Amino acid sequence: MMREKTIEKIIKEFIAKEMTLDPTTLTRETNLINDLNADSMSIVNIVTAIESKFKITFPDDSKIKYDGYTVQFLIDGAIDGLREKSPRLTARKKRQQAQEA
Repeated sequence: MMREKTIEKIIKEFIAKEMTLDPTTLTRETNLINDLNADSMSIVNIVTAIESKFKITFPDDSKIKYDGYTVQFLIDGAIDGLREKSPRLTARKKRQQAQEA
């Protein structure tokens, strides 16, 4: 799987492109709604770009309130989507869940 720093960089670039700003100004805590004044279409464009790039779908349990979209939320969603996509990681996750039960 891709390194988390690489995922973070790509996501920041998508946000920066959509919001026309410098990606180095973004932190993991940056809130797309409260800090960047993103509208719903901008959010959809960013999420769609992330899903397309990583060939994932954000997991259903990642649905949150509209103002909860932070850079960290998007990173976590991409990582979760990549884990779900990877058979090896999915098998490991199932084994861990079985051990915890």
